[in-house]
Amino acid sequence: MNSTQSTRRFVMFLITVFNAAPLIHGAEGAANLPPGAVDFAGRMARNHWYLLGQEKRADLEAINRELREAQQQLDRARNDDARRTAAGRGIASASRLLEQVKACPRLIHVDLSAPRPTFNHGGPIEIPGDTGALLFEVVGGGESVSYSTATFDLSLPPGESSLATLEVGANGTTYALLGLEKLPFGRTTLAVEFRRPGQPAVRLPLDVTTPPPGRLKLTVLSDDTGKPAPAMVQLLSRADGSVRQPANGIEFGLQFDKQGKPSGARNANLPGLADSFWCVPGPFDMTLPPGDWRIGVRRGVEHELVFDEITIKSGETIARTYRPKRWVDMRKSGWWSGDDHVHGRILSDDDARNLMAWIQAEDIHLANIVKMGDIYRTYFEQRGFGRDYRVVDGEFVLSPGQECPRTHDQIGHTLAMNITSMVRNTDRYFLYDEVFDAVHAQGGLSGYAHINTGIFHVHRDMTLNVPRQKVDFAEILQFNQLGTDLYYDFLNLGCKLTASSGSDVPWGGTVGEVRVYACLEKKPFSADAWFEAFGRGRTFTTSGPMIEFRVDNALPGDEIRLKADRKLRIRARAWGDPKRMSPVKLEIVRHGEVIRDAESSDAKRAEVELDFTVEAGLGCWIAARARGGDGTSAHTTPVYVVREGLRFWKMDRLDELFARRQNSLEQLEQIVAEARRLDAEGRLGNDRYRKQLALQGDLLLQRVAQARLLYEELKRTAEAERGVRGLRQ
Repeated sequence: MNSTQSTRRFVMFLITVFNAAPLIHGAEGAANLPPGAVDFAGRMARNHWYLLGQEKRADLEAINRELREAQQQLDRARNDDARRTAAGRGIASASRLLEQVKACPRLIHVDLSAPRPTFNHGGPIEIPGDTGALLFEVVGGGESVSYSTATFDLSLPPGESSLATLEVGANGTTYALLGLEKLPFGRTTLAVEFRRPGQPAVRLPLDVTTPPPGRLKLTVLSDDTGKPAPAMVQLLSRADGSVRQPANGIEFGLQFDKQGKPSGARNANLPGLADSFWCVPGPFDMTLPPGDWRIGVRRGVEHELVFDEITIKSGETIARTYRPKRWVDMRKSGWWSGDDHVHGRILSDDDARNLMAWIQAEDIHLANIVKMGDIYRTYFEQRGFGRDYRVVDGEFVLSPGQECPRTHDQIGHTLAMNITSMVRNTDRYFLYDEVFDAVHAQGGLSGYAHINTGIFHVHRDMTLNVPRQKVDFAEILQFNQLGTDLYYDFLNLGCKLTASSGSDVPWGGTVGEVRVYACLEKKPFSADAWFEAFGRGRTFTTSGPMIEFRVDNALPGDEIRLKADRKLRIRARAWGDPKRMSPVKLEIVRHGEVIRDAESSDAKRAEVELDFTVEAGLGCWIAARARGGDGTSAHTTPVYVVREGLRFWKMDRLDELFARRQNSLEQLEQIVAEARRLDAEGRLGNDRYRKQLALQGDLLLQRVAQARLLYEELKRTAEAERGVRGLRQ
């Protein structure tokens, strides 16, 4: 039987099964597609498409996409008709995959059904570089078809070993993809072992060869000085899509306490930057397998991205020097970048050098390096806090801070900057106000993390402490997601709150993928000057576009106090890298509602301006926000317009806003009651969070009661203002 006939028989077999009534399906629909087909197609399409040739790549990617979508449809199907429809799509994709694989000129045939296994390869198999793959057709007897994948890293086996193992079916035919990584250059003899359920393993020798390497010398220059500078560099193999670590690429894993993504390979949460970059502190010289490569160079959002295609040839050296150009220099207008949320251990000079190289590579001038705590322990240890423990290199500063207290299921995560010692008392862990007060007593700044998504029930503690003016800032931009619902709620209650952002690496992609700019105006940069400006609310956050914004002459964070109504002049500009962010949209937001917007009409022009006047009215907050055509965004801290004797709140939404805060207070009472009930029933075990919540419940409920009194007072103020506002309107 030839390969075409066997493929047709397999397709007819699938059709018979899928058209059976009732349709039989396994857990999560997995039985409706050939076992392992989805993962197999993904690995082939992403990493080893070269086995089929460039001309087959697009079809392979389409098959991979269709198989995954069919599997998702099967998983979601709730009746036989839906399952048959999804299965039909899977049949077509699976048959196309089988045709492609059986026609592959590199397919290695292994027959395990005979008394003596046979292997149809003659001579060494050429691998394009130090990574590649072997594609096997393993025949065990029978009609079924399955797929298997495995990866063998030749740098990992202990001792002298080249044993690579593959799991294959006990019967039928298995198409197995064996990825090979870190192959030695030259000739290698592999021992490939095929393992079948209930049967002895079969081990066969196979020789592979790799071509001699080439050599790459790479230098990145600062556009400011023309001298070598730290940068984020990507070396991406066009052969298999893998990203290589540059010779001097910094491995941050040990500094990340095995948290988040504990690796120096960082893929930014920004458009077009899904593939990883490595931080390099300076020039490097390394060998690379021959072939086509993409070089990427980044130096933060104020610089243009550089991508270059090169070909490495065996035995030859190629040298490249790159100087990413600035499309903007915010320092010249007094704005200096920061990241309020960077996790990383600093216990040695080497630790400090690594993180300093990273913020310089991303052009972040101040990074809040946070020691993290939970109710059990701390992470990302620091040598100390305060001025003596800042790491300063010219106009770049690492400043130790903290992310603590932090609760996931109770009341959210907090941040602190510019502290002189860590504030942490697990016996009073749920009393966030005590931490905020202690941070302020040290001259520091306190805030909340993850406000953009509102995760970890952070609204509960915000309800207690934002109206009490205990909190300075809120992260409204993270992972390139701008989220303002909670932020606007508290602004609309007449509460001042500075807009901030932080990358949250190692959970985030890279330092500075989102950043907060503080306006120092004409003051020279220093950590103290940056914190002073931030403390005044002179900030905007961004993952791409830049914003200039003034109300009269007031900057973000400023207050305009008025005794009577008058016109306010609003001037704003938003702009971005024309190669990435066109067009740019700019909006002026008052009390959460857009009062004026504009968008650059020219697709090649990444700049838009607004200049208009509005009535001051009876008080409000006004901010600017922007969005780039690439999906990046920016938002300023508001300018607060305050009429004498009135709050700047949004009067027509107060009932709704108060109701939300009432709901948050009720949730606090509920979680305390639940913790106490479970504790009394002896059901908390080692759950220290809820045990402590039960113990600290009275003190937390005291704060709930105080908050209720505060909101009642605000309601009375609102009633009094309604009369006054009615007279003035």
